[in-house]
Amino acid sequence: MGRLPLEGIRVADFSWIINGPQIAQWLATMGAEVIKIESQVYIDIGRTNPAGWADRQAGVNRNGFYHALNYGKKAISLNLATPRGHELAFEIIRKSDIVLECFPAPTARRLGLTYDAVRAVKPDAVMLSVSLLGKTGLEPAEWVGWGPMACCFVGMFDAQGYPGGGPRQTGGTWPDYAIAATVVFHALAALRHRRQTGEGQWIDASMGETVIGQMPEWFMDYFMNGRDPGKIGNRDDVMAPHNTYPCKGDDTWIAIAVANQHEWDALCGAMGNPAWTRDAHFADQFSRHQNRDALDVLIGAWTRGYEHRELAATLQRAGVAAGPVLDSVELHDDPHLWEWGYWWKMDHHEVGERILPGMPVRMSGVPQLNMSHAPDLGQHNREVFGGLLGLADAEINLLIEQKVIY
Repeated sequence: MGRLPLEGIRVADFSWIINGPQIAQWLATMGAEVIKIESQVYIDIGRTNPAGWADRQAGVNRNGFYHALNYGKKAISLNLATPRGHELAFEIIRKSDIVLECFPAPTARRLGLTYDAVRAVKPDAVMLSVSLLGKTGLEPAEWVGWGPMACCFVGMFDAQGYPGGGPRQTGGTWPDYAIAATVVFHALAALRHRRQTGEGQWIDASMGETVIGQMPEWFMDYFMNGRDPGKIGNRDDVMAPHNTYPCKGDDTWIAIAVANQHEWDALCGAMGNPAWTRDAHFADQFSRHQNRDALDVLIGAWTRGYEHRELAATLQRAGVAAGPVLDSVELHDDPHLWEWGYWWKMDHHEVGERILPGMPVRMSGVPQLNMSHAPDLGQHNREVFGGLLGLADAEINLLIEQKVIY
């Protein structure tokens, strides 16, 4: 394996659960030495999520949820609630380039993980802080919350759902993953700035504001037109047809989006040009949008006779934007994702072979990223406390007895 882009960069990673670990994982796969700092006092929830235990057997090193977000890293167990543990944490910070935390503002202050404290020992550190709504500003900067709460606060769930229904949540905690790439981009920019000026800086990242940036048309419609778009389900303000349609089988669907007359003609041809496609109600894009209820019923009656993946491929070949709505099993089995190299197999000493999601990019100059398996709890204690910090074995053993290294 050749040299990775971030080799020589060290990250003191105090984050847990989803957004921080995803940020650290991006940095680790690109070669940064990420030291994950956790403890048995406040163990990473990713290690204890029952849905991720291999064969439903509990164990802090067996969790698939944790494995998927923490490969490529080192891990130490350090009790920050003890004075000596806090001192050792800041010794690691002093020897690091990036400091990462994703605690609510009150918790970060209680742990002493503020930018003022960090730059007092490492003036040129790049500190990454991720929270619900940022750590500066008005009272919401103090709030505690999860990714879905950020979506609620900025209106995303109000924009989703079907006319006449209530707000609807996306599957999973989408903002946690969305903010990761955003923060990595700013971290790299801050490292470049430091290289040019010698100055560190604090990146205060908001999950909520990341969501706002991902749905500009919803806000711009109000800012420019004074209109609240409301809930439109899977439909579009302009395109029609634009929806998900039932296919052969139980709860299988295809998404179809037609943007112009050329694509409409292509869809009609794929359907065999049935007589109803020549109805005046569907003659042009405006008419189709005005009569989209009837249009969706007719298209749905046609799609119901086909397998969703085969139909999507047929429509794509005809020049129509279409895609099968895949469930988790179909994603696992999808041949394109395997051929492209997104899924990869990790060999773990406790659970054996495990299939994990990889990085969604390929870099021509970096044929092999750092994909070593997620570390066990405290796996690198001796390496970090002894090698990096220079503690003698006797002191490390004493700190273990005192539950400082714990």
